[in-house]
Amino acid sequence: MDQSKYRNRVYKVLAEQKFIVGGAERKIIKARTTNGRRYFFMVAKRMEKNRPIERFIKIPENSTKKLLLPFERQIKIAKYLKTHHVINTRGVVVANSNPKKGLPFAIMETFPTGHSRIGFIEENRGVELLGKREAEKTIDQLYKFHAVKIASLPGGLRKVLRIYPGDWRGFRREVFRYLNKRVRPLDRKGRTELFQKVLERRLGAKEIKEKVKILMARLAPTIDSKQNHVPAIVHGDMAPNNLYVFNSGDVEFLDLEWVGVFKNKAIAMILDFGNLRARAWGNEKFRNSLDEALIRMYCAHGQEKLGRAIVQLSILRSHVQLSGFFENYPLVKQRDLLQTRRRKSTEQDLIKVFDS
Repeated sequence: MDQSKYRNRVYKVLAEQKFIVGGAERKIIKARTTNGRRYFFMVAKRMEKNRPIERFIKIPENSTKKLLLPFERQIKIAKYLKTHHVINTRGVVVANSNPKKGLPFAIMETFPTGHSRIGFIEENRGVELLGKREAEKTIDQLYKFHAVKIASLPGGLRKVLRIYPGDWRGFRREVFRYLNKRVRPLDRKGRTELFQKVLERRLGAKEIKEKVKILMARLAPTIDSKQNHVPAIVHGDMAPNNLYVFNSGDVEFLDLEWVGVFKNKAIAMILDFGNLRARAWGNEKFRNSLDEALIRMYCAHGQEKLGRAIVQLSILRSHVQLSGFFENYPLVKQRDLLQTRRRKSTEQDLIKVFDS
């Protein structure tokens, strides 16, 4: 969209929704309608019942279906979670996702940013502050989120949830696809090599593919059991930077655009837990605490074996996927110190899969 049209769209919504726009807000509007992002967002004061209240507002760049579907999904799941007290979440004050009823927007409650030591985690900044307490709170919220019964959701919400394809067989194929991918690792000067061979060389291990086959055959009855053949909700983008952390250690999940359904509830947890764990590559203590907290949670429900299998397969799938990405970066980027740290941290955790 043309930047001036985008900016006019934002100003129109802010005026209609009675936001107070001063010099500081105008600078934010200008910056955030020229940065190439799909959504404009801002915290500003809005007149409600004749007094200014601080609110968060989010406005899509355009009204295309591609953009509005995840936007509508985010609004509806947030309303459901808040209304039914499923997990901690900010309430939706007012929103519109139907362009026939006017320009789409969402106005939500704000976070107490001035009173949270960690608060929002920007990229990797703040991940190092996460510890055992935050891990336990995160797993508590994630387990409650996954316990939502799909049949209990309103029809309008079920209709917009993303459908994640696959089952145990699909999950297994995905893991081997990553291992069989040809990559261009830095230590081979850009020559292609099967990723499984890269891991064998880097980890000093032999026959990694065969070890994965044995592991998955052993865990298949636990994960692919009849009791797990139940549709389950999936966050879809779990990561440290999609957490808001309070001083109490309590957490709230952010970015609910990709919430969807997976047909196996154990694999649904593997996807979310694994994504969060792998993306916390810079904090080993937090990753270990996540593992321990998840196993304790499943133990408390009489499912220790399932909890341990989820941890192993979460590390396997997400760490193989993530570490494989690094090997196809341009060689200049592979030499970058930060990327080297990410790669080494991600690779080394794979050893835990086979030692367990």
